[in-house]
Amino acid sequence: MRLWHSVSFRLTLTLLGITLGSLTGLSLVVDSTLQQFFIREAQANLQNQATILVNQASNQFDNTTLERSVNLIAQLEQVQVVIYNSQGSIRSQNQQISAGGTVEIPPNLIERTLAGIPQHGQFWVATHPQYPWWLYSTMPIRSVNARILGAVYVAMPLRRPKQFALQVKGIVMGVAIVAGIIAILAGLLLSDTLTSPLRKLQRQAQMLEAGDYTARSTLQGKDELALLGRLLDRMAAKLTETLAALQAQETARRELVANISHDLRTPLATLRVGLEAVLDGVVTGNKAQQYIKRACYETDRLTHLVEQLLLLAQVDAGQLQLNPQSVSIVAIAQECLFRMEPAAANTGIKLELSTSGSSPQVWVDPELTGQVVLNLLDNAIKYAPQSEVIYVLILPLVEGEDRNYVPLQVSDRGGGMEIEEATQASQRFWRGTSKKSQGGMGLGLAIADRICKLQGGYLEINSQRNRGTAVTLFLPTSAGMLPSS
Repeated sequence: MRLWHSVSFRLTLTLLGITLGSLTGLSLVVDSTLQQFFIREAQANLQNQATILVNQASNQFDNTTLERSVNLIAQLEQVQVVIYNSQGSIRSQNQQISAGGTVEIPPNLIERTLAGIPQHGQFWVATHPQYPWWLYSTMPIRSVNARILGAVYVAMPLRRPKQFALQVKGIVMGVAIVAGIIAILAGLLLSDTLTSPLRKLQRQAQMLEAGDYTARSTLQGKDELALLGRLLDRMAAKLTETLAALQAQETARRELVANISHDLRTPLATLRVGLEAVLDGVVTGNKAQQYIKRACYETDRLTHLVEQLLLLAQVDAGQLQLNPQSVSIVAIAQECLFRMEPAAANTGIKLELSTSGSSPQVWVDPELTGQVVLNLLDNAIKYAPQSEVIYVLILPLVEGEDRNYVPLQVSDRGGGMEIEEATQASQRFWRGTSKKSQGGMGLGLAIADRICKLQGGYLEINSQRNRGTAVTLFLPTSAGMLPSS
């Protein structure tokens, strides 16, 4: 990156430009102000010297003492002093200015002064290249009875007060140079405090772009850049978590494909072998009937598998149609136990329903809720074969912030899960290590969790290794709910 493209260079240049511009403007203002100030001071000084000479000349106009006063003031103040008599002739004069020679006085200046009008101001001398501009002051000399005896003329080059202003301006310019250097150093320091965090953020962004999602800015402080850095760190952490979840989901999806392929291949092969045996006449009579029943069983397995996948796809696409109504949770539980009784009996497991008194009606879709309870019972039967009893409990009412819930719990006394496994059990395609050998797609709890949330409830899983698992559905009550049209 070129130097002038960097933020540091532009910030330093901007700060330097503002500083120098401000000081330049200040210098111009100071120069003009100082010139006017020194000119006014010089003009006032000339008038003061003229007043002194007038006071002396009024009493000693014909005395030699006036001559000494003229010489003394001219020498001390380095000015041109001329005393005129009442006829306009020079009475006395002296000049202590290095330019040499008497400067020609503008016409009618002394005449107006002798007429009793004091004069002061500036005039231009074309024949004097070194000091073309002069300041002057004139005053009439009056006697005790107010008769005009003559006039006092005091003058000095205008360049002298301007030189004072230039000296001060030089000091100001020196200060401007020092301030410019300070501005450069301050600009570099300030730009570094800004660009250093920006460089860290840039490196972090480049590492994230390259696929290193562990990159962190590690910025400290409470300014905007530090807050931005921490925000990017949190985003990177969430991105890492999301990618890890996606990778886990992809792994689970691949396992699902493998499981589905296995689950489809086995019943399809069984169906094909059995039906071919019946069609070819290899088996007849009662044995043919057994083959056909086995084919129906395998067909049911395939149907259940397809239904689970279709239900999950509808939930993901937001196309699942809910028909909530006020129903008895006990009735739903009894129906599900009745349907799962044969499967439980085949494995030697007993199903028991227990209620805590009278349970209020719940506001749910009875068909979908029943499907959820069937999934929970199927999981318990499949993954807890050592459990002698599977309990379906209708627990006491739970009060929430904006609604109340009726808990329905399915618990077993099987092998259970570790805490880490229980927290992941409701993720789609997830199956515990102990469950993988028993088949299944890992969709039952995922579907249960999503359907429960769609109906305004939620699901909790509590499990301990070798002590069993309890899955609780919290279903909203119908109190205060209106049936959908």
